[in-house]
This record gives sequence, structure tokens and C-alpha cells, in this order.
Amino acid sequence: MKQTEQNMTNSTDRSFLKKYISLKIFWTVIALLMVVVINIIINKYAGEYFNNLAQRVSGSYVLTGLIFFISEILIGIFPAELFLMIYQSKGWNEFFLIVLGLGIISSLCGFIAFLAGKYLNQAKVAKMVILQKKFKKYGDLFLKYGWIIIILAATTPLPFAMVCFIAGYFKFSPASFLKIVVPVRIVRFFISAYFIKYSTTLF
Repeated sequence: MKQTEQNMTNSTDRSFLKKYISLKIFWTVIALLMVVVINIIINKYAGEYFNNLAQRVSGSYVLTGLIFFISEILIGIFPAELFLMIYQSKGWNEFFLIVLGLGIISSLCGFIAFLAGKYLNQAKVAKMVILQKKFKKYGDLFLKYGWIIIILAATTPLPFAMVCFIAGYFKFSPASFLKIVVPVRIVRFFISAYFIKYSTTLF
């Protein structure tokens, strides 16, 4: 009886995971297409105005990096694509370094959220009712398929910082977390950057 229930639970979990992955990939494609379309419209109808504004905003890499850092810490107030659009007029070599820098900053913010989750668990703060209700429903599923969810968070519109926080809460290995998240997150930024930079030539 217990074996049957376990098999049913595993089957339900796998079904949920497949549906979950499919939906996230679908919405990632939709989000990327929306960014491309918006970028094309802006460049076609307000290109000069946007470029002038972007030149002013991007004048200080330190300030822009700080704004992006704060945004990522606060669960992405400003989408990363906005920063990529601001710098899209730069030459490819400079743009490459900017995208790499943004990817590293985003990964760092994810790791800070990871450490925060780990600290809350160790400090027993996770016994709070709010956290219990937040994690209890998906706890077992996250422990089984956590790396898949983390990778999805690094590459899709999932709330990246929140998923990193939960990963820390469930005591994932910090070294393994960094080895997987940093390259995956940076690759995600370069894919978005490529479509943004060359979107005006796609149609």
C-alpha cells in the first residue's frame, strides 16, 4: 500500500515537474520575443531619443552597476534586459565586457540571497510561521529537483533571488551552487544580449 502511494506521489511529482519546465520555457521564449519586439519598436520610432537617454544613463558604469545590484537584490525591480538595451549601442568588445559584468553581478546577488537563506535556517528563524507556510508545500519537491529549479531560475523569468534564497534554506552545497549558477546565469545574459543587440537586423 505504501509502495503504491509512493509510486503515485513520484508520478505526480514528475508530471508536475514536466509541466513546470514546459511552462517556464514557454514564458521564457515569450518574454524574449517581447523584449525583441519592444526593442525594435523603440529603435524604429524613438531610436534617437532612447540613444540620447541611454548615453546619459550609461555614463557611469559604477552607478549603473550599483543600480543593477540593488535591483537584483530586491528580486529584479528593473529587468536585466533594460540594462542590456541601454548598452546595446556600444561596440561588441565593450558590450561583451558589460554583459559579462552584469552576469557576474547578478550571480553575486543570487549567492547573497543563497547565504541569507542558509543563515535563516541555521539561526532557526526559519521556524517562523510565514516561512513554514511558504516552503512546506514545495519543500519535498525542491529537495528532489532543486538543481533543475535553480537552473530554470538562472535562465528564465523565475524570481532568481527568491529561488537562490530557498536553495540556501534547504542547505544546497555553496560550491556546487556557484559552479552551476554562475556560468548558466552568464550564458543566459549573453543569449538575451545577442538578441537585443541584433534584434533590429532580424526583420
